[in-house]
Amino acid sequence: MKIVIPRWVQMVGLPLLVLLLWFSIGIFSQVLFIFLSAMLIAFTLNPLVKRLEKMKFPRYLGVLLVFLFFISIIVTIFILVIPPAIEQLQELIDKLPFYVTEAGDKIDSWKAGLERLNLPFDVSTQGDKLVERVEEYVANLGSKAVSFSINVISALAQILLVMVISIYMLLDTRRISRGVHRLFPRRNQADADELIRSSQRAVTHWVIAQSLLSLLVGVSTGVGIWLLDVVGIWPEGSQYAIFFGAWAGLTEIMPYIGPILGATPPVVVASFSSFWAMLAVIILFIVIQQLEGNVLVPNIMGSIVGVHPLVVIFAVLAGGQLHGVAGMVMALPLVALIREVVVFIKPRVMLEKASAVEATEEDAGP
Repeated sequence: MKIVIPRWVQMVGLPLLVLLLWFSIGIFSQVLFIFLSAMLIAFTLNPLVKRLEKMKFPRYLGVLLVFLFFISIIVTIFILVIPPAIEQLQELIDKLPFYVTEAGDKIDSWKAGLERLNLPFDVSTQGDKLVERVEEYVANLGSKAVSFSINVISALAQILLVMVISIYMLLDTRRISRGVHRLFPRRNQADADELIRSSQRAVTHWVIAQSLLSLLVGVSTGVGIWLLDVVGIWPEGSQYAIFFGAWAGLTEIMPYIGPILGATPPVVVASFSSFWAMLAVIILFIVIQQLEGNVLVPNIMGSIVGVHPLVVIFAVLAGGQLHGVAGMVMALPLVALIREVVVFIKPRVMLEKASAVEATEEDAGP
């Protein structure tokens, strides 16, 4: 059965719907973010809860066990990775004044050579301004740390709220499923089941694949930087290996721009050690990205998202605009979910063509 959307609905109703969605996102962005995050978590954990139900566990007990398992994984990651990563980040921040001074010395040494190029601006003035801005930024790190702590507390409160909502969604899955089924005619109940299964599969596959991909890239980066210290190319590499590995794994969530963001800090820090250390770090990231692009992504991610790269980039940037880094992280599973909904709707909905309307008017006569 196909639903035909009349021309007047296409010309009036659809634009109004787009405007309504646009204003709703702007007004209720915080609420939408919380509920969409909870929905994605519920989609991801529901297969495990169903599996426990098949093993004769009551649903409430299955939800409790799955959440305890989920939280234990997060706590383990925090215990093993976050404290040493924060410690290494603190060491890096403590050395920033030294790096700024060294950068200023290098800029001073380059000024004479640059001034001989007769560039259309004052090299000395621009170099001094650059050093002043960097020094001002480093001096303000203390106040930024306070602001960051406040943001972390707010984020933790949001995470707790998301977890509570996702628990309610998991406990009330049957009622939600019945609500989806009521949207379909009685003879098309199988379509409702297909929509629920495909949506859940898209989100679950993306979360599992992206988590595995981020883990492999993060571990490869940390081990690679540690090895650069072992072989003597970058003697300070092991001091920041865990932090840079965690950073690379985190930025891997953001497609296309993530690898650049992940590589920039270690390349910059290595440049203060020596040219060869910087070159070795660049080569390391090129090798990791080649392995990722040619081996890991095709075998792990496959065509889970399956949309044009420009759509993916737009979604990531839009998510960042609406809700920062968390919005960028959520963009991809939402794109995968929307793609499944579009694939489901496409063969079942047909837009009335202008030619059909014109033919009807001609047949009616004057």
